[in-house]
Amino acid sequence: MIFVDSHVHIYDCFDVDLLLDSALKNFQSAAKQHTIAQQTSSYVLLLTECARDNWFQQQLTTFQDSKSKHGAFARRWCVVGSREEDSMVVCRNDSSEDKIHLVAGRQAVTKEKIEVLALFFKKSISNGMSLHETIDAIRQADGIPVLPWGAGKWLGKRGGILKAFLSAQGKSNLFLGDNGGRPQFWPTPNLFDLAEKKGISVLPGSDPLPLPGEAGRVGSFGFYLHGNSSYSDSPTVYLKKALCSAKTTPVPFGRLQKNSMFLFNQLRLRLSI
Repeated sequence: MIFVDSHVHIYDCFDVDLLLDSALKNFQSAAKQHTIAQQTSSYVLLLTECARDNWFQQQLTTFQDSKSKHGAFARRWCVVGSREEDSMVVCRNDSSEDKIHLVAGRQAVTKEKIEVLALFFKKSISNGMSLHETIDAIRQADGIPVLPWGAGKWLGKRGGILKAFLSAQGKSNLFLGDNGGRPQFWPTPNLFDLAEKKGISVLPGSDPLPLPGEAGRVGSFGFYLHGNSSYSDSPTVYLKKALCSAKTTPVPFGRLQKNSMFLFNQLRLRLSI
């Protein structure tokens, strides 16, 4: 089984050890609930770095330049492998079995102020392009575009733009995104229903906020797929092919955020601006 968090930021305010320790713990908890005994599980974080962030490339370059091919970037974690240009495997220093696969990705904001994720995407992507231009740029670079839910970001004019855009879409490698920061009181977005009618899947992810402590949510909300032996040889290729296959249905795991925590975080965000 392959457990995936499809919306991960690594902000400067995060303790990377805490983030990866939490991701491992959260993934293992999900695996215990959803896998059969003795069935092995793999864990994947799909990064969605903003234009100003370049954490993934910095760690990958350090690892590739290291003569020992063992790139330590935190107190308890290090890079132990990279078979593909847009991915790397990290491992806890005290356990060779505790591994997480990190995959490059980006987040952009369109001219219409709509957020778009570019999964499996190592290149930089410009903010300020139109929604159509942004989606086309991601597809042309062989990435997977995702339109992620955000509190208040699918309402009003932006909601109308997204509805018109989705209505014009056929079955293609386009996804919507849900996230673990959506509070329990928030109704299921109407665009999720439209996406289902159009054959467009929803990819859940944690989408941690740039607040101390939010790193602990990584790996707690996502989806899982059934994997096979070809995953370990080319994990990025395998996942992309699986997600774009009509035969694959991502199965969500995790719970929505408690109402009190959502309101508390929104207050913290506004006080930090």
